[in-house]
Amino acid sequence: MENKIIIIYCSSKRTGNTRYIAELMAQTLNCQAIDIATNPSINLEEYELIGLGSPIHFEGIQSKLKKWVKNIKWSNPNVCKPDVFVFTTRHLSNPNHAHNRFVNYIKKVANLNTISSWSCRSKRVRSPETVVDLNEWIKNNIRSDKVNI
Repeated sequence: MENKIIIIYCSSKRTGNTRYIAELMAQTLNCQAIDIATNPSINLEEYELIGLGSPIHFEGIQSKLKKWVKNIKWSNPNVCKPDVFVFTTRHLSNPNHAHNRFVNYIKKVANLNTISSWSCRSKRVRSPETVVDLNEWIKNNIRSDKVNI
């Protein structure tokens, strides 16, 4: 079975933490990770599962990703919309409300089904524990008939 998964993210140029997590996810899920800052036009109709990632700055997600989500257009209304999982990187120790607002924004604005979400504190992103935690989260939350791991 071919994976019909894509990871779409917007990352801070300063740290690259969200890009790092997106690439780890893509490697584990055997799929492509695309930065919307350099690839703003992506045809999503062929995907069954989409990962959306953003850093959280000042209690909000990247405006480029927020605008991209708002402008999702489905050219074929008969195409089933994919499920979505959300991931964020953040400076604050607690997940804060911005992560949950991001999940709710996707549900409300893009009318997509968010199946799960994951968040990591920036200073832990590149630790071995984070890789283990991320792989466990993927195994327990993302594994489905859409994923061929």
